[in-house]
Amino acid sequence: MNRGKPAGRQRGVVLVVALVMLVAVTLMVVTASNLVQTNLKVVQNLESREMARAATLAAIEQAISYRRFIDTPDSMFPVTCPGQVGNKLCYDVNQDGTSDVLVTVENPTCVSVTPTPNSKLDVFNDREQASCYLPPGVYSMCAYAVWDFQATATDAVTGAEVKVRQGVSVLSSLNKIETVCPTT
Repeated sequence: MNRGKPAGRQRGVVLVVALVMLVAVTLMVVTASNLVQTNLKVVQNLESREMARAATLAAIEQAISYRRFIDTPDSMFPVTCPGQVGNKLCYDVNQDGTSDVLVTVENPTCVSVTPTPNSKLDVFNDREQASCYLPPGVYSMCAYAVWDFQATATDAVTGAEVKVRQGVSVLSSLNKIETVCPTT
């Protein structure tokens, strides 16, 4: 005895339920895929920004280490980007032969000058500081000039742009102080 519905009708209900479940699973997979793609874009943007920031900091450190900015602020770097004018450096991060990041370092500005007392000089271990020593006075022939560096890096692929500002204090001879840190 068959007390339920006919067998033909039951098979149709199973098919409809299976199709609804398939649509639901498909929607979940598509949503998860979109979420993963969005997260990947966010991570790539953060990576591009950090790469540009690292290049900017490297360019500023390079400018400070050369110390050419004191005498020739318009040409701080001995070698710049090919075809570029000014204080610009190119970085090929992935070593493929093309520039990935362009960094432009603005001419630094002198913020302040602080005379250096003879007692603060390390005359026995540093030749530059030894040349500043001026006996028998309190102050030496040198002063610390504080410089403000600003640089902007742009990622060539993503267009990510980062601006960095950094200060540095440099010991300078008082004979050069007018050219090193002119008062305006």
